[in-house]
Amino acid sequence: MTPNCLNVLSRGIVGLEAKILESSDSTLQGIIGTIVFETKNTISIRKKDCLVRQVAKKAAKRLQLQTGSCACFISGSALIGRPEDRISRLNNG
Repeated sequence: MTPNCLNVLSRGIVGLEAKILESSDSTLQGIIGTIVFETKNTISIRKKDCLVRQVAKKAAKRLQLQTGSCACFISGSALIGRPEDRISRLNNG
């Protein structure tokens, strides 16, 4: 099952295209690329020039994630936590 806007947080975000729309750090705003790694408090985005940029989830106020079928808009604070814990927490209610 491919991620869509309803289940993107419970399916994982590695491999999705991301764009930071709003950030508390002005240098992060507008970064576009593919999410290549996720930890408890950061995501790593590979930009078009092949540079990998680590972004604090808390600093990313609004993210656009491009799934196969739609664009999802989420808050970076919704991503805080270990990916495996977030996935099991969302799946179990």
